[in-house]
Amino acid sequence: MLSALILRALLVIYIFMLIKIILLKFHSLDLGFLWGRLLAGLQQSSLLSQRLDTGNLVPFREISRSLHSLGYNDFVNLLGNVTIFMPLGILLGIMFNDKRNSWMRILIGSSFLSLGLETAQLLFMIGQFDVDDILLNSLGGLLGFLIYRSAIITFRRLLNEKKI
Repeated sequence: MLSALILRALLVIYIFMLIKIILLKFHSLDLGFLWGRLLAGLQQSSLLSQRLDTGNLVPFREISRSLHSLGYNDFVNLLGNVTIFMPLGILLGIMFNDKRNSWMRILIGSSFLSLGLETAQLLFMIGQFDVDDILLNSLGGLLGFLIYRSAIITFRRLLNEKKI
């Protein structure tokens, strides 16, 4: 019971940190600022449409471009989008431990959280909407889960070897 509460608290803290990093770009949480940005975007629908047009809606476009040029910023962007969601895969893996189709739950959860953050960037007019970020974040969540599962399997094998 207590471990479930701690796990949920860690998940909330992690999601808050994601919001701070992805949506707020490490700035403080200023609800007045966010509300103003949201109202400005909603009152001028052409701004939202324009921002969506400048975003990336074509899967693998930015990933492909980044892999071809592979400068430092491109590498950090690709790796960062994957690694930032790996803790989510680990935390959800612990929560969904030994349930059927856990990997699918992790993939769906990672995808929806990433989609929510990308949509928030669009609505609050902060950053750019990029479908490739959703793909990379989802991959990161899945990789985090696979690392967690591998660690559990290794740990169980070690325990079984010591019992013999």
